[in-house]
Amino acid sequence: MNHRNTVLMFLLGLGVVVSLSAAAQPLTTADEVLDRMKANAQTLDDLTADLTVQTYADDEVQLTQQIRLSLLQPDRMRQEYLAPDYLAGNLTLVVGNEMWIYIAAADTWYEKDLSELSTAEQPWLVFRQFLRDVEDEFDDYDFTLLSNENDIYQMKGRATTDAAVYGWIELWVDGGTFVPQRRTVYDVDGNLLVDLRILEVENVDDVAYFARALETYDEDGVLRSRIRYEALAVNGGVEPTLFDRPETETAND
Repeated sequence: MNHRNTVLMFLLGLGVVVSLSAAAQPLTTADEVLDRMKANAQTLDDLTADLTVQTYADDEVQLTQQIRLSLLQPDRMRQEYLAPDYLAGNLTLVVGNEMWIYIAAADTWYEKDLSELSTAEQPWLVFRQFLRDVEDEFDDYDFTLLSNENDIYQMKGRATTDAAVYGWIELWVDGGTFVPQRRTVYDVDGNLLVDLRILEVENVDDVAYFARALETYDEDGVLRSRIRYEALAVNGGVEPTLFDRPETETAND
C-alpha cells in the first residue's frame, strides 16, 4: 500500500458520512438511490466537526492526526490541523474554486485555482461534495442497481469520463438511512484500491444521518486507517469570516 492510496482511503471516506432519513417506498433505480444520498446538500446549511484520523501499519497505529473541519454553503470549506505538533496550525481554505494553503512553519500561504484541476487531480477534496456549488464525483460514473436484499441497495458505477478518479465504484447503501455501509473502489484494470466500511450511523440534530466512524482496508483486507467524527454539529450558524484569508506572505504553488 503506497502513500497515495493511504491518502485516498482517508479522503474518500469523508464524502459518505451523511444522508437524509429514508424514503418509505423501495427504490427501483440507481439514480433514485443516488438522489437520496445527495439530497443532504439541500438540508445542510453548515457543518463543523473534529476529526481523529489514525493510520495503521502492521496492526499498529503509525500516525494520529486531529483536524477541525468547517463547511458553509454554498462553497466554503476550512480544514485546520490541530495535531500532531509539526502540522498544528496548518490550514486549508476553499471558497469556490480558490484554494489557499497556509504552512504555519513558514508563515506562508500557497494559492491554487481548482478550476485548473480535473476531478482526478483533487480526490482529497471529495468531502466538499456536501456543498451545493461543488460538482459531485458520481457524475463521472454510470451506476446500475444490482440488488436490493434485506433493505441494502447494491450498486456499481463505471467511469464514463476521463476525469473519473477510479475505474469503477461499488456501493452498499442502507435503505433505512441512505448512508452507505460499504464502498469499494477499483482502478481501470479492476484492481481493488480501497475497501471502506462505514460504522456507527446516527441521526444528528434531527437533520441528517451521519456515520461517526469509518475504517479503510487495502486490497489484502488489512486495516489501514480509522476515522472518527467528534464534536459534530450541523446548521449551527458558522461565522462566514472563518473562511477569510488573513493578509500574510503569499507564494505561488
